[in-house]
Amino acid sequence: MSLDTMHIYREALPSPRATIRRRQLELLMIAAAAVLTFLVSSRTELYESLHTALEQYEGFQADELVFVLLSLLAGLSVFSLLRWREARRELLSRISAERALQRLAARNRELAQTLIGLQEAERRRIAHELHDHFGQSCNAIRIDAVFLCKALPEGNGEQAAALRIADTADELYQTVRGLLYELRPAALDSLGLVGALQSLCEAWEERTEVSCALLPSGNLSDLGEQINIALFRIAQESLSNVVKHARASHVRISLRRESDAGSIELDIEDDGVGHDAASVRAGLGWLGMKERASMLGGELTIGQSRLGGVLVCCRVPPAAHHPLAPHIYIDTEMATEEENR
Repeated sequence: MSLDTMHIYREALPSPRATIRRRQLELLMIAAAAVLTFLVSSRTELYESLHTALEQYEGFQADELVFVLLSLLAGLSVFSLLRWREARRELLSRISAERALQRLAARNRELAQTLIGLQEAERRRIAHELHDHFGQSCNAIRIDAVFLCKALPEGNGEQAAALRIADTADELYQTVRGLLYELRPAALDSLGLVGALQSLCEAWEERTEVSCALLPSGNLSDLGEQINIALFRIAQESLSNVVKHARASHVRISLRRESDAGSIELDIEDDGVGHDAASVRAGLGWLGMKERASMLGGELTIGQSRLGGVLVCCRVPPAAHHPLAPHIYIDTEMATEEENR
């Protein structure tokens, strides 16, 4: 049973006070029925009439049927009591299983959130290593190759080889810069969330030749590190899904905040072919985006876009602190240096 199903099930259950009032009313009705039966039978002398009617069947001992019915009633009462105890035990067992499932689901959510935090920390570490070692090595190779180009005579084969080495080193460095942006965009630290999303849209347009429009509104400059990272990763994953599945020609990203104390809303919609919502929810990308929204106390939904494709909506409450979100240290000095390059 899923958490949503359990929530609906618990909402459908009556409150304890309503259950107690219902039981008291049932007992009162049973007592009233017993008193009414006594009054009617005493008024009409029902037992005497029944005894007189059964005297003619004395040979069949029909007048003893009253005691048989009383014995049957007692047996049925004991049977009902035993079945009630079994149903009560089964209900308690189900409630215990539901509570255990809720604890397990909460534990799994904590693990997923911790995994996302560790993933961001590992991305930061890898970006740092790429920048400090691989990127610097590419620069050193290019500098030496350029020096050889200047030192060797023109038209020489060695000079051409040095030029090719310099070009290859420059291509490698540009590849490293692209990887650095995927791992930890420097614009997120230097320009904020809006600037990072704009840079993401421009780079995505250049790579896929699909138009991408960013529509920000409201004060989005003080959202905080956790919200910035989560919303950026959700937008990044959504654009990746558009490339893989949507076959769209236009994407629109809306980022809104009605007031300084209001919630933040991120919508990514496209004009593609769309896809089945059930299959989207089964993907790891969707689960990762949903957990990122959950870390912030928000929710992530998917629906039909007004453009004709898929609409991914993320709603984040205005809470300034999210205790479930792990703290991630970001090396802003390295990112800023990379942006300046």
